[in-house]
Amino acid sequence: MSYVLVKVYCPHCEAPNVKKNGVKGNGQQNFYCKDCRKQFQFTYKNQGANPRIKKQVCQMAMRGSGIRDTANVLKMSAVTVILVLRLWFKTHLEPSFEGTFENVIIDEMWSWVGKRKESKRWIWYAYCADTRKILAFQIGKRNDKTCQKLFKKLSHLTIKHYYTDDWRSYKKHIPPEKHTISKAKTQKIERQNLNFRTHLKRLCRKTICFSKKDDMHFGFIKAYIWLKNAT
Repeated sequence: MSYVLVKVYCPHCEAPNVKKNGVKGNGQQNFYCKDCRKQFQFTYKNQGANPRIKKQVCQMAMRGSGIRDTANVLKMSAVTVILVLRLWFKTHLEPSFEGTFENVIIDEMWSWVGKRKESKRWIWYAYCADTRKILAFQIGKRNDKTCQKLFKKLSHLTIKHYYTDDWRSYKKHIPPEKHTISKAKTQKIERQNLNFRTHLKRLCRKTICFSKKDDMHFGFIKAYIWLKNAT
């Protein structure tokens, strides 16, 4: 008789410091990770409960896959995919920075929730050209009210200069001595707009994949910005 030893790693933190922790009601061996203190199984009958599959769901969502695409590839229901994403979105926070920033570019990008022609949403965000971080974002209409909400999120920062396009709201809320209107100076944020549309399928200009609810739309944007700032 021969034995095969299999090294078990925690699917949550990839640490090898695990131990057996009883047997689940379905007969599967349960394990406990001493590092992250989470429990897991070596194999799962329900793939929606598998931590590794959950990670794949989130990775695919941030790399151009729609809900049904992910469900088909990973052999799980679309409802489960949405549930995994909703829970994952809750683990991310909006951008939070402190200090002084030299050059900040602000731009807005259109998207929609629900019916395309009737429910347009604009993603406003501030991008630091020096640190390559997104300092704050706001989703709403393309009006002064949404612009004010964005600047309120930037109010605790010391920003020496702003670069924007010629949209009228910027002229109202940015002091002239700190404000430069120039298409040439906003090229870097236009490149970030392309990244958004490339990596998030629901933001593509021509797509049948779109958000049906505002909280999902907000969750995708928040998670993508969090990941981008983390790199």
